[in-house]
Amino acid sequence: MKDNGEPMEKYKDLAEEATKSAQAAPVEEPSIEDLQAEIEDLKDRYLRAYAEMDNMRKRQERDRQDIIKYSKEKILRDFLLVYDAIEKSISTANELYPDDEPFIKGLEMIERLFLETLKKHNVEPIETKNMGFDPTYHEAMMQISRADVDAGLVIDELEKGFMLHDRVLRPAKVTVSG
Repeated sequence: MKDNGEPMEKYKDLAEEATKSAQAAPVEEPSIEDLQAEIEDLKDRYLRAYAEMDNMRKRQERDRQDIIKYSKEKILRDFLLVYDAIEKSISTANELYPDDEPFIKGLEMIERLFLETLKKHNVEPIETKNMGFDPTYHEAMMQISRADVDAGLVIDELEKGFMLHDRVLRPAKVTVSG
């Protein structure tokens, strides 16, 4: 390759042209109104971003509180099986040993203690007797037509339902009048 200086001249010419055009083009200074509009836009964007971050922080705090509030839900649901066993023991004892009052009273005391313990952990039974059927709180297992009861009322409770704070822990299994 022979260096005859011709390509270097080409680049020099291009560089000179670029320098001349850069010097010839005047740089426009932004007006005060443009700068103020840009400041207002940036201020608005900042406030929106700040509000969004604040909302996200509040949402995360609310989610954290819910996690703490309902963290025992699974274990409490398992303990409801123990409550069911106690309740069945009482009804069986009433059927098979109606004369054994001390035994039945002992079982009823255990049931009360268990319900009080659940209440300490914000678990409350769902009311069903003489209540209107509500699918949020009740699970209909059967429907029975009775002339002496209005349609849509809970007739019998097959399994007690429970609430944890304001959330259904387990719906009550009920018989509904048709």
